[in-house]
Amino acid sequence: MDWHPHIVVKVESDCCTPTSTTALKTFHLGFPNKKATVHFIGSSVVAERYIKDWCAKGGHKMIKYPSTTRQSQVHYKLIKNSRVPLVLLRGSAVFYNDLSGYTTTKLFAGWTLPKRYTLRGDTNRINLGGIDKTVMFVADPIKVNAKVDELSKYWNAKEVNPESKHVKKWDAQWAIIDGKIYQQESGVLNLLYAWDKSLASTFSSTTTDKYETVFGGNNYPDMIKWMEKNGEDTSHVMKYINAALNEDWDTIKGAKKTFLENLKDTLVSE
Repeated sequence: MDWHPHIVVKVESDCCTPTSTTALKTFHLGFPNKKATVHFIGSSVVAERYIKDWCAKGGHKMIKYPSTTRQSQVHYKLIKNSRVPLVLLRGSAVFYNDLSGYTTTKLFAGWTLPKRYTLRGDTNRINLGGIDKTVMFVADPIKVNAKVDELSKYWNAKEVNPESKHVKKWDAQWAIIDGKIYQQESGVLNLLYAWDKSLASTFSSTTTDKYETVFGGNNYPDMIKWMEKNGEDTSHVMKYINAALNEDWDTIKGAKKTFLENLKDTLVSE
């Protein structure tokens, strides 16, 4: 399929520029001979300068958004306005091999996360499994939009103001059922995945081995503080953050596997 790559780079501070732009640095390996559109969210002058320079050198395109913009909001707008296959990439992705030849017969595809407790020791809030946003292939945006409209009719009444219609599509969703708080991952594709898993293809190990992700790359200082506050070991995270800062791509291999292994103590179900 002829994928059109879109990279969403969200940068919370200047120090996160190296860890939130790894997708640009390794893009030539994941999508050789492809031109990308980079969607920059943030106010970092350092990041903006780097992205502009990268786009100018490679013939790519950059679009800037206010810091308040959500990644999932950008994804929804791209899918809503597209008639061609898209691949949505997180700026903190690291590519090792060519992904451009990926094919699927489903509406979209991605790496799926298991159900899990979101906080150690907090058995009341359960984070539902969903599609990780590092790499998401949207094979048929038109049919995705049709499915979203079909699903959203349940909460979009006729009297809803047209200006505010569908504003919830990129938000995380919560429900309280039998004393448990269930949290669904944000994003329009996660909305559809939770509704009908047959719409999505899940990546094989062959595909997932072709890329990694720098977890917390867009704002690792706050992520580390949050983990420490909850008594979590941060050494495995800092290993990959430091590797990204030093552009040591080989050391980042295995990041997704480590992430899953770290969830074992809080896992609810696969």
